[in-house]
Amino acid sequence: MGNKLYIVDYDIPVSPARCRVQFYRDLEKLNIQKQYSTLSVIRTEEEYLAKAVYLLVVAHGGNAHVYRATEIDPVL
Repeated sequence: MGNKLYIVDYDIPVSPARCRVQFYRDLEKLNIQKQYSTLSVIRTEEEYLAKAVYLLVVAHGGNAHVYRATEIDPVL
């Protein structure tokens, strides 16, 4: 079968702008291998990174969801 994936879907408040900017600065410090499907969705194979992003979002006043998924190989 395929690899296990963790998908973090998050929403950071627009106002105040300094909180949003600080969130993205803090996110850079996590050194996540950037695999964004959109600007507010992060995909990682590491559970601890998914949890760290979730906690970071909550700390900055946002909402987040973490999903565990399995990437499957297409059948040819």
